[in-house]
Amino acid sequence: MGDDTLAQIARELVATMRRDIRTDWTVRDDVKAKLRSSIKRLLRKYKYPPDQQSEAIVNVMHQMESLAPRYAEELRVASA
Repeated sequence: MGDDTLAQIARELVATMRRDIRTDWTVRDDVKAKLRSSIKRLLRKYKYPPDQQSEAIVNVMHQMESLAPRYAEELRVASA
């Protein structure tokens, strides 16, 4: 995949994360499943190699978990 395609995937992933994230998503399996589904659709949209999708989804979920406190704080501040 080209750098432009990967950059577009990253931008859309961040937009999806910000749209779908909730402060308790890290403990709710239903919300995690929805996020994984969104990631899968996005990877298919950009024809990400199917044999690498499982690993990519795991990596994205780990990255989202590490960024979740920051986005939760932004969400809390924005709604205050």
